[in-house]
Amino acid sequence: LEEAIMFIKANAQQLLNTEDVILYPVSARSALEAKLSASTDDGVLDQFVLSCDPRWRSSKFDELEKFLLSFLDGSSSTGLERIQLKLETPVEIASTLLAACEANVLEEQQRVNQDLSSAKELVGSVKNYALKMENESMSWKRQALSL
Repeated sequence: LEEAIMFIKANAQQLLNTEDVILYPVSARSALEAKLSASTDDGVLDQFVLSCDPRWRSSKFDELEKFLLSFLDGSSSTGLERIQLKLETPVEIASTLLAACEANVLEEQQRVNQDLSSAKELVGSVKNYALKMENESMSWKRQALSL
């Protein structure tokens, strides 16, 4: 495990071009099993039971959770700004995508309305032509009968 951690850390340092890389090797499976067994039927997590569970302690997931909570902590201005960025950025992206989709739908609606108008005009023209042909046909029938 230590060899794998050292390998990952060295590659992360090289890829990120920094020496300041913190790894949190965790066992998500052990952490999940411990959390599920420490939860009551109504989903409330018993922190004491969790802290006593050897699977939780060996998972080292607590360190990762503490880091994430401190990183997203809203008690400082930096933490509040981080939370805002983390939450607002996806919302802004979604809003921009929705606006673009709405513009596309409106353009498509205009094209469809034009097509519908053209189709109605065509149907009207065909009906008028059919009526004209029917009248001419009756006229020719009358002339033929009068002979």
